[in-house]
Amino acid sequence: MRVSATLVLATALGWMLIAASCERTPVEPGQEGFDFGGGVFIVNEGQFLSNNASISYFNPETDSLYNQVFYRANGVPLGDVAHSMLIMGQDAWIVVNNSGKIYRVGSRDMAYKGKITGLTSPRYILIEDSGTGSPKAYVSDLYSGYVTVVDPLEGTRLDSIRFSRSGERLSSEQMVLHNGSLYVACWSYGRQILVIDTSTGRITDSIPVGLQPNSMAVDRDDYLWVLSDGGYPFSPVSQEKASLTRVNMKTRVAETMKVWDDIILSPSDLCTGKNGDSLYFLSEGVYRVSRDMEGFDRPLVPARGRQFYSLGIDPSNGTVYVGDAVDYQQDGWVYRYRPDGTSIDSFRVGVNPGYFCFSYPTQR
Repeated sequence: MRVSATLVLATALGWMLIAASCERTPVEPGQEGFDFGGGVFIVNEGQFLSNNASISYFNPETDSLYNQVFYRANGVPLGDVAHSMLIMGQDAWIVVNNSGKIYRVGSRDMAYKGKITGLTSPRYILIEDSGTGSPKAYVSDLYSGYVTVVDPLEGTRLDSIRFSRSGERLSSEQMVLHNGSLYVACWSYGRQILVIDTSTGRITDSIPVGLQPNSMAVDRDDYLWVLSDGGYPFSPVSQEKASLTRVNMKTRVAETMKVWDDIILSPSDLCTGKNGDSLYFLSEGVYRVSRDMEGFDRPLVPARGRQFYSLGIDPSNGTVYVGDAVDYQQDGWVYRYRPDGTSIDSFRVGVNPGYFCFSYPTQR
């Protein structure tokens, strides 16, 4: 059934009015002797080649929104396409994909501390702290064909773990660290999860999953869940239906796979709920499913004309955060929902809100 243009316009205008009624006036950092405590950082990608990526911060306890916090702290723009962020202790690392660098900043004030450069197209960073004072960081990359190992404090390259052989187009995307092993999703054109022994830097296993695994999450029983988007039409490696795979990390075997019909298209942003007992992901709307793979019949939060672009679950209370890219050119919106899908509120952030990084005192 084709939906009329009038209905689409009315729906869009309705959401714009709801969002406008919830808009907050962003607070200027420093006005309150402010530092970033418990809350969420929103990584706004910006537009490709426009150098307008930014970081927003929302404190749910005080109901305060702070936009452009990196720029306000350092007086320089963040760069071209900010992709993800990691907090560990007093430091935070912001991955700026198309600028080929990762900024290290203070997690409480966003003040510049250093950067990692010489990267091709970085996507995510994970840090393994051995307790010896010499942590190692792993950086995935869209185009390089390897995971880069760096000293996250000094910003120096330590090693490169290559996994693309001649003629292959594998990329590294999201990663998970578990019991001394690094699980790496081979997204673009790939269909496997590679397992790297972090003590040796060698690939020890390759776990087959659906085509183009784009996100992973670990549940309360230490099962690894892998969401695969299935590729796209006219892809050089063809296209298949999207899927969700459960991997036993003890045996490193893909035990169960759910392959969807056309109701689930290009899913992304797999997350676990507060207690690791349910799964959330995006496919136009927000879906919540059980670990028995039930609940795909309808979205928990329908998109209703909005461009849902990112998803995050607050680990402290299960609040669902959804980024709306609007038209991919103007400032986006963040919507908040309770775990059952009931709306809480919304607020406006930067262009293309693409990642949520939650910050709490237990992380420090």
